Amino acid sequence: MNKLNHEKSTASYEIGETVYVLQTCTEEEDPESFYYFKQFEKKEGVILEVIEHPRLQYRVKFGQAEAVLYHEELTNGNQRDVPKTGTDNQEGWEGDKMEWYTQKEVADLLGVSKATVYHYGKQKKIIKILDPHRLHKEARYQKEEVDRLVYEKQSLPTGMSPNDVAKKLGLSVQSVYKYIQEGLIKAKAVPYGDERITYVISETAYQEAEKSLKPSETQRPKKYEYYDSKNDIVLYQRFHSNKIPEARVARNEENLFGFYLPNIQKWLTYEEGMKTYSLKSSYSIHQPTLDYKGYVELQVPKNEVVFYPFIDYLYEIWGVENIRLREQSETVLLYIRAGEKPLKSEVFGIADILPYLINGEIHHQEGTLILRSPYRKTSFELPNELLETISDLAEQEGISISRWVEQKLSSIIK
Repeated sequence: MNKLNHEKSTASYEIGETVYVLQTCTEEEDPESFYYFKQFEKKEGVILEVIEHPRLQYRVKFGQAEAVLYHEELTNGNQRDVPKTGTDNQEGWEGDKMEWYTQKEVADLLGVSKATVYHYGKQKKIIKILDPHRLHKEARYQKEEVDRLVYEKQSLPTGMSPNDVAKKLGLSVQSVYKYIQEGLIKAKAVPYGDERITYVISETAYQEAEKSLKPSETQRPKKYEYYDSKNDIVLYQRFHSNKIPEARVARNEENLFGFYLPNIQKWLTYEEGMKTYSLKSSYSIHQPTLDYKGYVELQVPKNEVVFYPFIDYLYEIWGVENIRLREQSETVLLYIRAGEKPLKSEVFGIADILPYLINGEIHHQEGTLILRSPYRKTSFELPNELLETISDLAEQEGISISRWVEQKLSSIIK
């Protein structure tokens, strides 16, 4: 065995000296060490033994428990930046010939995080090699069990996860699981964790789901894009409480509905917003549905001053029943049912929203906002067989017959 000398320039702690654990890593960087430190964090320890090989270490007593810690993992309470006292080279200190992988190697082989590897060891899915004196800085796992898991993973069907599909389709992960259960998204169930399953969606299954669930840019938005029926909230809706002057309904990177707090730039889950901050809606978002006379279309930049006041006005006065909304990177596309509603806002006027009109007409008369659709109702005769075919094609694309005919005619004329 090769003895590794520590640097003599750094004085070691003495037996009986009081020390504290110094957290030298995060859970993500090294979960094994992180959890080892965590159990002794903020506890006073006493040096029982100084170990000078293979590196400067100590056996430390924390109450009824003992730990073996490296010099740089301790502090006497005053010194917070303890320099390292040796090399990390552990060659020659392996006492057995068992084949093994380091924690990082296991993570790379299985395509998971180091924290997941740590939990696999706790769950006995893989066998961790005991190292009570921490001669090896990184945890090690028996090769045979890891290879078995790798083989099992390679034999499973390949494809996208529900989370991948959710991001591609602009849905929440919960919605994807719901559509899988309903058969709208075809997926194969595969084992995951302890007595759990996850799903794998093939490229073919994804393409089929995309046709039926992902609206095209030429289609009007579907309600699930902007409305959470479970919690009865809608994108950008204003909430407030005694603690929070303003919160806005928003979706995070996983397309989950929650709340964004503009003042502190923080996103909250729906449950956290309601329970912790007692948020409540600033207005009702429901109004009677207007008779269908087409839609007026606007595209409003999110960074414009008029954006939130106009959104609040639409939800409160027109109601979510008469609005369709699609979120884009820099703007929001609004479809508003043609009709008439009061306009008594002191925050914006018709001149503030006219620049963003892209289809239809907007007028203001005697305190009334009048929206007129660019469409004019017409009719023409078709053979029954052709009409049935058009109906089937429109249904496959999830749009009305009128919309389907409009798209096809527009493409030909252009």
